[in-house]
Amino acid sequence: MREKKIEAVAPEKVTTDPRVNTRPVDMTWVKRKIREGYDRKRIGVPTVSGRSDGTFVWLDGQNRGALSIAAGQGASEIDMQVFRDLSLAEEAELFLGLNDNRRVAPIYKFLAEVTAGHKDALQITRIAKDYGWRVSDAGGASNIAAVGALSSVHRSTTPAGAALRAVLHVVTEAWGHTPDAVNAHMIIGLAAVITDCPDVLPAVLVKKLATVDGGPSTVLRKGRGFKSATGCTVSQGIDQVIRATYNSGRRTGRLPTWGPPSPRSPSSMHEQMPLRI
Repeated sequence: MREKKIEAVAPEKVTTDPRVNTRPVDMTWVKRKIREGYDRKRIGVPTVSGRSDGTFVWLDGQNRGALSIAAGQGASEIDMQVFRDLSLAEEAELFLGLNDNRRVAPIYKFLAEVTAGHKDALQITRIAKDYGWRVSDAGGASNIAAVGALSSVHRSTTPAGAALRAVLHVVTEAWGHTPDAVNAHMIIGLAAVITDCPDVLPAVLVKKLATVDGGPSTVLRKGRGFKSATGCTVSQGIDQVIRATYNSGRRTGRLPTWGPPSPRSPSSMHEQMPLRI
């Protein structure tokens, strides 16, 4: 890691690079602290990157910087720990280290891992891109924020990513780019079907799911209904809904199901992959 030293820097001179400090400012926290009363001594020593172009970028402390600005103290210099001559990847790695024990939502940690060049994060991003998806918190039809589910499915097979590719292929072919198709429960549930049933025919599965009235929203609703009826998880319910949909009208090559009212034999995939949205 590069050299660091304490320097006096005005908070208003520090910017945020969304590739590095991937969290948005917590304005709820800022407003609460303003109501409680601004205390400069409680700002502490934020950490920033001093770039070669003369700009400063937040690595840790952007909420405190926003608080200083909101309190009208943005132009007042405070002590900051300044790292200089960092690469973009080093900045992201430092952000991850400084926020390791903080409440950083998985999506923001994942996005920083992409910038830092972490292998799994880069692989997941590439796989999603191959099927027209983007891992992002931005919302919208082609964005996936369920990084916990993506990561779990990515790790679930050897080679890593095989199941994730299969899942994204099926949902994209069946339903296109729609948020419910890549809901975390959907990703986990469909992955369980694919990994537990090696004889499942992808083309048939795509065709069957494409004909579901209401598409992925209906599958999610029925999965939640399974949870209410049996006490299973939503992803386990979706697993069973997908199997039943696949089996509909088939006399041979049917997939095994456990069905209600005995949710004590869930797919091993669900047990291996705890759901973290």
